[in-house]
Amino acid sequence: MSDSEDSLKGDPVPEGKVENLKGASDFKSIPWSTKVVKLMDDFRAGDKGKIWWAVFWLFVTLSVASRLHYISEPYKVVWDEAHFGKMVSWYINRTFFFDVHPVGGKLLLTLFGYLGGYNGTHSFHEPSYTYDGYEGIMSMRIGCALLGAGLVPFAFHIVWTLTRSLPASAFAAALITFEIGTITLSKFILLDPLLMFFIMGSFHGLCLMHEVEDRPFSRGWWNTYVYTGVMLGCVLSVKFVGLFIVLVVGCYTALDLWQKLGELNRPLVSVLVHFLARVFCLIIIPVAVYLTIFFIHDQILIKARTNFAGDEGIFSPGFQMRLEDNGLYNMTQPDDVAFGSVVTMKNANLGGVYLHSHNISYPPALVGKDRLQVTGFSAKDQNNLFRILFPEDDPDLPDSFYRGLPELVMNGDWVRLYHLQSESLLSCAKNKSLITRKHNLMYGMPYNLTDPEESAKMVSQYENNEEARPRNEKLTAWQLFQVVIDGGKPGEKLRVLDSRVKFVCVPLNCAIFWARAKLPNAWGFGQHEISCGGNLMDPYTDWIIEQQINPYLPNKTFERFETTFFSRFLETHRVMRWVNSRLKPEGADLFNSHRPWMWPICVKSQVWFDVQFRIVLLGNPIIFWINLIFLFAGPAILVFHHYKQKRGHEDSLEVKERKDRMIFACKWLLLAYLFHYLPFYTMNRILYYHHYFPALQFSSMLTAVVFGYILETLETWLPTRRANLAFHWATTVFFAVLVYSFYLYCYVGYGHPTDGPFNLDNSTYKNVRLFDDWEI
Repeated sequence: MSDSEDSLKGDPVPEGKVENLKGASDFKSIPWSTKVVKLMDDFRAGDKGKIWWAVFWLFVTLSVASRLHYISEPYKVVWDEAHFGKMVSWYINRTFFFDVHPVGGKLLLTLFGYLGGYNGTHSFHEPSYTYDGYEGIMSMRIGCALLGAGLVPFAFHIVWTLTRSLPASAFAAALITFEIGTITLSKFILLDPLLMFFIMGSFHGLCLMHEVEDRPFSRGWWNTYVYTGVMLGCVLSVKFVGLFIVLVVGCYTALDLWQKLGELNRPLVSVLVHFLARVFCLIIIPVAVYLTIFFIHDQILIKARTNFAGDEGIFSPGFQMRLEDNGLYNMTQPDDVAFGSVVTMKNANLGGVYLHSHNISYPPALVGKDRLQVTGFSAKDQNNLFRILFPEDDPDLPDSFYRGLPELVMNGDWVRLYHLQSESLLSCAKNKSLITRKHNLMYGMPYNLTDPEESAKMVSQYENNEEARPRNEKLTAWQLFQVVIDGGKPGEKLRVLDSRVKFVCVPLNCAIFWARAKLPNAWGFGQHEISCGGNLMDPYTDWIIEQQINPYLPNKTFERFETTFFSRFLETHRVMRWVNSRLKPEGADLFNSHRPWMWPICVKSQVWFDVQFRIVLLGNPIIFWINLIFLFAGPAILVFHHYKQKRGHEDSLEVKERKDRMIFACKWLLLAYLFHYLPFYTMNRILYYHHYFPALQFSSMLTAVVFGYILETLETWLPTRRANLAFHWATTVFFAVLVYSFYLYCYVGYGHPTDGPFNLDNSTYKNVRLFDDWEI
């Protein structure tokens, strides 16, 4: 045979290859059950090859599809979209607003809307407002849904990094993919999907940090630590509960450094370098991220929403001065306060209210007739205007000012405070205040100013003959207040914005006091109580004169009071903390508020929307209860292995490595769960069901790790064949239960059309309602 013929024949095929080729040709003839078993065996082996990527992308696809399903239903404002949607509109219009949460999450929602073409014109006035005619709003829902879908690949890779077990990773992905409450939270314009995304990203960073500990200061090591620092900065910028994951990462870092310090062969310089690297990556970078995000927020919001300063009124005058359309923006007014001036008075403390009154009386049965309410109000309003009068003389000019050169108000002077809108004099009484019972009542006594001409005659008679001065019979000592400037010298001028001043009732020696308690809504409209406090050293008796109107005094500018960026940053966070501390459940919130013990057992639902389409935040109760079982099983396994170790039990190298991975994973997932759950027991504030869902993600991953570990250890007490069979059945049943429970409850969370009011006895889901508090 010629060489050319040999070349055409090629090399002989090995015998093994021939068998493989025959197997491939006969693959279609293999029973499907055998194929499934082979696939399950590959799945159990979990080598990071085609099967790994196939499972990963399967769950990514399912997570995206499940979050985008029904994304536009209903095409109306749902629940807290009325809250956060407004803020997106204000950002786009560059209008200042205040919120108790950090600014990063709302900026990200704004970015979603801006990229989708939303122009900030929808009012988001209240739930059920339609989105018809407004472009770009769905882009915000889609952005939230995609971040919500990101929880699944995060969970998959977290569990893979911790366990190197493909089944455990798939269990974690499935538990989060088919968890209906997580889907519901991810479908709307809310902060929750953003918060959970960055929480999972931060914990993902912790797991990667653990993986690269054997390669310190390599490029991968630095990338991992910087990535974790950025995630921590982002999660803190969404909600302050992000501090919980910061504490988890901080505990891991502190323990890691402590272990390095305990290595006797490691130089202290090496420990110091590790410490400084972590300070840079896990403290300085998150702080820099947080400050940068707040700086963007600060530069965007430059306009006041209204002249009434409804949002910025609780901030200091210097803060308000930078906002266009605010009454203090580019303000010019007299600097020294004079008798006859019309002024507004703001409490000098954090979140201080304006002294306010209106033409509505206290309940006569409580304090007597014709006693007008004196309250604290957070916004600028015509009812905040008071005129400073002499102790006895009324204004003697037609414009209600005094004749002659203006006489300045000094420290120690006696004054009367006349409320313009209700035409009353501020008065104190021996009666106790209605809420803060240890104080005296402040009220407005109706008072008609003396006719200017008559007042002028009285002044003229006094100037001609001091002994012949006629007495104003309408006045009482209860309407006299002494001006006491904090740290002021006798005769010191009362100055706008500069002086902290007390107004001390002369007969009772008590000062006008911001009690910080709210009056009943029924007759006090929820405004703050103003009383007369006897402790003159109490800082809540301090007031500042914010604005002054007096055409007879020269105007001056006040740019020197405008705050800097860092001053605004600190003040904003002090106000956030103060407002958060006052979010107590009251009224309807007492019923709607959820307590932490209810959450893990899924005992109570929360209705989100019920206008011809009903959405209820319930979650997948089967997943909740599975997680609850493994929340106890996980620690039990840890205790059992610790017991065996103390008894001297030794494992093979493979078993020991698997056990160590499981123990590490369980400890940190359990710690993360407890950090995101237990603190809510200490919070005496309004709590809702959605506060539990960050903890739920860790609970689901813990379930996946423990269940995966149990299946992996079957071979230690069962024959291989039976262990494989048990794994196949357990895995199949587990996934089947998750899918079926999703099928049962998914449209509780997605929402479904309704006819008429909700009726428990005629509900679509009455057959799967297991608790009376499930409104499904």
